[in-house]
Amino acid sequence: MPYMRKIALLALIMLVACSPTPTAIPPSTDSPIETVPTLPPATQTMIVMPTLTGTPETSDLWLQVLAPLDEAVVNAPQVEVFGSASAGAVLSINDDILIVGADSQFKITVTLEEGPNLIEIVASDENGNELSVLLTVTYEP
Repeated sequence: MPYMRKIALLALIMLVACSPTPTAIPPSTDSPIETVPTLPPATQTMIVMPTLTGTPETSDLWLQVLAPLDEAVVNAPQVEVFGSASAGAVLSINDDILIVGADSQFKITVTLEEGPNLIEIVASDENGNELSVLLTVTYEP
């Protein structure tokens, strides 16, 4: 039963994360509702729902990529990939491998070639669970 609750919670999170951005309603004197500004696109994050290859009950694996955003266009030959993941997770970012520290943060610089570049981020844990993110970043000098 705990597994089903986790699935339901993950489905709810995805539903909320994928819902359209709310539109602000102009305030009126009859309405006590206040408008809340939405975040600009540069502050959006990518939260990845795991596709587990091990036993779901044994996995606490998660991955959040803060930058770069998918489909980003940059004018520098390098980009910093950073975010957070499960402490102790092994990350493979293209050809580089790193272990996430106790603070759950990671950051690495990736060299880009002119044009579109694929950045693959794979997180894995000691139980054999994996999840991944594939980003496209275009370098235009």
